[in-house]
Amino acid sequence: MKLRSLYILSIVGLFLVVVIQLGGMMYAYDSYKKEAKRTLDECFRQAFIETVDNQINNLPFPDYTIPFYSYIPKDENRPMDNEVFLGYQQAASFLQDVYQVTIPLDEMERTLEKKLKWKNIDRTVWIDAAEDHSQYSAYRRFKTVVSDTAWLNEKKGEAIEAAIIAPFLPLVKDVFFLFLPTLLLTAFLIYSWAQQMKYIISQRRGIEEQRSAFYTLAEKMRQPIGEVRSRIPEQRWEEIETSGKHILDMTEETLSAAKEEEWKRQAHKQHSFKIFFIISLLASCLLMVAWFVYLYRTAARETVYQVNDCFEAAFYDEVMYNRYPLFRSQLGENRESEERIKRSESPFAEEQREYLKGKEAEYTINILYVVHTHNTIDQNYRLRAALIMQKHLEGVEMNFQYLDSAFAGYLSRLGMKSRSGIRQFRYPSDSTVAQVGYTSVKYGDYTSRFIPLKEDSTLCVQGVVKNPYRYVATSIWYLLLPLWITFLVMLDCIFGQVKVLRMQHRLEQFQKDFTYAMIHDMKSPLNSILMAAHVLAGGKLADKPEKEEKYRRVMTEESEHLLALSNRVLMLTQLDEGHLELHKEEVALRPLLDDLVAKISLKAGKRVEFNTVYHRCETVYADAFCLREVLGNLLDNAIKYSCEKVKIDIICESERGICKIKVCDNGLGISLKDQSRIFNRFERSAAAARSSKGGATGFGLGLNYVQQVMLAHEGRVEVESEEGRFSEFTLYFPVRS
Repeated sequence: MKLRSLYILSIVGLFLVVVIQLGGMMYAYDSYKKEAKRTLDECFRQAFIETVDNQINNLPFPDYTIPFYSYIPKDENRPMDNEVFLGYQQAASFLQDVYQVTIPLDEMERTLEKKLKWKNIDRTVWIDAAEDHSQYSAYRRFKTVVSDTAWLNEKKGEAIEAAIIAPFLPLVKDVFFLFLPTLLLTAFLIYSWAQQMKYIISQRRGIEEQRSAFYTLAEKMRQPIGEVRSRIPEQRWEEIETSGKHILDMTEETLSAAKEEEWKRQAHKQHSFKIFFIISLLASCLLMVAWFVYLYRTAARETVYQVNDCFEAAFYDEVMYNRYPLFRSQLGENRESEERIKRSESPFAEEQREYLKGKEAEYTINILYVVHTHNTIDQNYRLRAALIMQKHLEGVEMNFQYLDSAFAGYLSRLGMKSRSGIRQFRYPSDSTVAQVGYTSVKYGDYTSRFIPLKEDSTLCVQGVVKNPYRYVATSIWYLLLPLWITFLVMLDCIFGQVKVLRMQHRLEQFQKDFTYAMIHDMKSPLNSILMAAHVLAGGKLADKPEKEEKYRRVMTEESEHLLALSNRVLMLTQLDEGHLELHKEEVALRPLLDDLVAKISLKAGKRVEFNTVYHRCETVYADAFCLREVLGNLLDNAIKYSCEKVKIDIICESERGICKIKVCDNGLGISLKDQSRIFNRFERSAAAARSSKGGATGFGLGLNYVQQVMLAHEGRVEVESEEGRFSEFTLYFPVRS
């Protein structure tokens, strides 16, 4: 991959992470603003109702006096909360018109702020006359949350509304302080990743240059080596020594250039990026955990508020729709009780009652009382009304089944499917008196605020919800989704870093092995030729014909080895460039294999047992020279990677228009992991692991040469092996049509 492409991909990756994070934050902002609007509307209504109710309770009348009635045109589709809110808006106008009592907006603001804090919105609130929001600037509309309007006096056109500036700011600050380091770490991860990839690209470029230099050297030495070989029978030792020195100088020059290039790369190797990358990955993972914990705890706190709201709503329903109707039915049979709670009316209320006679079908009529009571706990109007009503329901037992069912219903409407229950207990001993449903409170379970059933709070009731972790998690999916995607990017970086480290190690090992191979397969043979030529040129072995013959044989073998290496490189170059011309013919296999077996047996250096079998395959349509090289390479490998006692089976068979030649050995075998790599050019790691001498030998060209030649013949080569037992290479040649 080109460096430019790498940087582009890195920038795109960083951009995607940023977009995902920002997308999650924008969705969270939108959701939080909608929730803030809903919460503000709810709290504003409660604050309005409580403030108006307090003004009613401060009127100079005895308890349970009716100062006025509220009457709203009936609407079957109108929710009860809206009906109550409309009734108190009408009550505000009655207070102003009839009793000259104004609604204290500063008191309402304090009440509203208190309720919003309980809902985890700790921002300054102001209540002012309602205005046209279309005149707001885009920025003001973006940061401001405005409640629904409430009429103080609809006839006079006096309406108010509440507003909060940036109620989401604390959350945004917290998220930003988590998002910023996440973004910086991600940017640094990608940058360090790009730097490491840059180093790998540099390594690969160096290897390609090293290969190219090796190819050039192999081609340059082909002619001089051929001359050296031809001069051995003529005993022209001085010329051989001169040619050998020239070839050795070329080899030393190539080797020195490779070593110098490697030294430069090592000098510029940026180990710090690797260390910082790993540290950044660990920090990123810890940051992901911090993200998750923060988001989950934030959502959990919101869930606690929702559980409280659901329980208070269920308590209100149980009081108003269960115990109160029972109480009214008992009153129908008890005239004494009815007289005891007989209500009194103000003059204005009497006028209203006369006006509303016969209009019960047209209006929903609500009775408002003056009750001088002190609000001892932070109660919304619904809870406050339920507690006031409960004081007058003595003798009517609470229906825990009804309360549990209502509580579960409210939770279900929120999407909270966890098990729930109700427990009645004594305070402060916390001893359970009665319970319904799930009430075994464990770690992770949620409990509502307790509600007193007696004025001295010695008997209380409380809602319990089984750990609603699924609901909590799904309620913030839009924040968790980008978090998980970022985490997956981090995870991918971890696996990528492992891969990069392995790749760097492999490339470094390749360069070391390549240098070693140049010394072993090129310098060592040349040094042997030079040493032998020098000794023979000095005439020191003139009277020792056996030693002289030995030196000649060494020179011949080493020159043939170098010449074969040069020819193989030249052929691979021609194959790569598409310039190789194959001279195919029907090659007799028996004489070819007999000759190879004889020569290999002489130089094997260990005991080798050959077994050659022919099944309807005596010839193969191939290039004779290439076929000999391919088979020779496979037989050499079979001996090289084996134990002291070697058994090699050569099986030639014809099947369905294909001629197959199998070379099987009982050697060290090849691991499944290495089988996919052994045909790669310059692949030597597998050979190093298998070599019985403890190190890789050769340049890793042999099996790649075999594969390239077979492809040029429109055939293929396959390997089957079991490590420690055997290896079997099969050559597939198409039969001549």
